[in-house]
Amino acid sequence: MHLEDWKHPWEYFGRFDNENLNPLGRLVILPDILEGIVLDLGNNAIIDSRQADSLLNYLKTNKDLELDFSDKYGYMEFEPYSVVPSVFSSWGLSEEFNIKPEISAPGQMMISTFPVNLSPYAIESGTSFSSPYVAGIAALYIEIFGKQQSIEQLKTSFMNYAVPNIDHNNLLAPVLIQGAGLVDAFGVLKATSFVYPPKINLNDSVHFNGLQKLNVYNSGRKEMKYKLSHLPAQSFNGYNKTFERNYLNLEYFTNQEQYARVVFDYDQIAVPPGSSVEVSVSFTLPKELPKDGHLFYSGWIEIIPIDENMPMMTVPYAGLADDARSLPIFQTPSFPRLLNSTEGAVTEEDPIETYSLKPFNITLNLYDYPFLNLNLATPTQNIITEILDVNRNPLGWVKEFTGIKYRKVPVIVFVYWDGLIYNNLGDVTEPGTLAPDGIYLFRIKALKMYGDINNEKDYESWVSPKFRIKRSA
Repeated sequence: MHLEDWKHPWEYFGRFDNENLNPLGRLVILPDILEGIVLDLGNNAIIDSRQADSLLNYLKTNKDLELDFSDKYGYMEFEPYSVVPSVFSSWGLSEEFNIKPEISAPGQMMISTFPVNLSPYAIESGTSFSSPYVAGIAALYIEIFGKQQSIEQLKTSFMNYAVPNIDHNNLLAPVLIQGAGLVDAFGVLKATSFVYPPKINLNDSVHFNGLQKLNVYNSGRKEMKYKLSHLPAQSFNGYNKTFERNYLNLEYFTNQEQYARVVFDYDQIAVPPGSSVEVSVSFTLPKELPKDGHLFYSGWIEIIPIDENMPMMTVPYAGLADDARSLPIFQTPSFPRLLNSTEGAVTEEDPIETYSLKPFNITLNLYDYPFLNLNLATPTQNIITEILDVNRNPLGWVKEFTGIKYRKVPVIVFVYWDGLIYNNLGDVTEPGTLAPDGIYLFRIKALKMYGDINNEKDYESWVSPKFRIKRSA
């Protein structure tokens, strides 16, 4: 198989027969993160870019290098990062300060079946691939244990037996990114006990409730004994200068004083068959807080069976050692921002963007409309989009982008205005008023955590640069 340098994110390299130049086999070279690759049937082999670099180095010293991808030398190798939360996964806590996500499942670079008119197989990523994985385990659960009275029992089992995992920094990933952990089909299907509630929301420091109770249920036929312990995850500052949250810019805190302190009223319990035992758990906020930052803390309560043949259960917890109302919602200074129009670049003489409002069904170009990129750093229960006149007097609302909640971050939000102003959001029949040509501004307001939806002081506000509406004659 002949290898050459490649210029594209991924590439095929093949060896061909001399007569018809038909590929005898293909070597697919992938970068670390890629999706959307469609694979056809045939003699294909897949490697990543690091392996390709090694092969190219061998090629420099051996021009007659040949590769054998037959099953003669095949073996399975454990990839430690296969259990790591994906960098594109959303972060909690939710707009109601609830632990989200609740469970993790395989969903990145999944090789799976694909519509046969395109290709039998493809590599894709996302919840469209992790959801069927969880659904399959749910089907097995119902097959073994029967139909459940509520989805809550099924969710509790999934969360109880999930496995906490590391992140790309080789540190225990916070609950805010992996939830209870990676779903464990074997643990769920072997279970004879469960813990309720399956998660503990500790809120922020203002609404902190440190005294919690757990109920350990034993639905098996023999007495179960458990040890209780505390597994803290790394605390972290969820925001950098641009208020973005991902693995590349998280600031971790590994000092024990920056973890929550946990005390149990019983370190060991015995649960008779068909019974339950209540355990009190006392949480104390982290003592050492960063001067400039918002410390999120999290971890797991471990319920470890004395019988080593039975799986361990965990209950995740998470909270904020700060006032949640101080969390920034907009990713300033980078966002929000007004996107360029199609009417030409602004100049020093005329620094105002101009939009033509040409009918979208004709131009198919949203940039003919005032268009905002509104990335959020914190979830919110209410987004309000107002239109202001040139003197910043409110004229009304943009109906499609008012009264909306966003439950997770990071989230990319696009807001556009079609030129209609609404003054009565409660009237679904209101046709709206067409704004005349002129200069306007957006005002975006987002409700802070624990805010009162009717209290103007509980909103974070941003006003756009001026923009011009100038329709074609």
